[in-house]
Amino acid sequence: MARDLDDQWETNTRMPSEPQPRSRLVSPRVRNARETLLAGSAAAMLQPVRDIICEHTRTQIVRALSAGPLSVGDLAAILGRSKSATSQHLRVLRDSGIVSARRRGRAVIYNLGTGPMVEVTVQVLNRAASLGAA
Repeated sequence: MARDLDDQWETNTRMPSEPQPRSRLVSPRVRNARETLLAGSAAAMLQPVRDIICEHTRTQIVRALSAGPLSVGDLAAILGRSKSATSQHLRVLRDSGIVSARRRGRAVIYNLGTGPMVEVTVQVLNRAASLGAA
């Protein structure tokens, strides 16, 4: 009897080397929900959008640039930030393909990039602005 209890305890406390598959069936609701999750490539497409929406200053930069091209100095004045801080945010947006830069004399002029994710982001920000104003 004592030996049976020892064997049972060892069996119940032993760490499995591999996770055991679940024996219960997955409901159709859970299966459908799992199938709606974004694949890796779709999630990667959203990274530039997250870079904008999850950072207030970048959101404001995109909103300002949606009205037209602006220089770093203009954006810094609009945002009430230093040119250096504004340039750092613009670098992140430029590296993500959200904005593009062109030099005009000594000034660097920024404008919004083109692409479906940029357009959708601007639409989301415009919608948020209109809901906030209501």
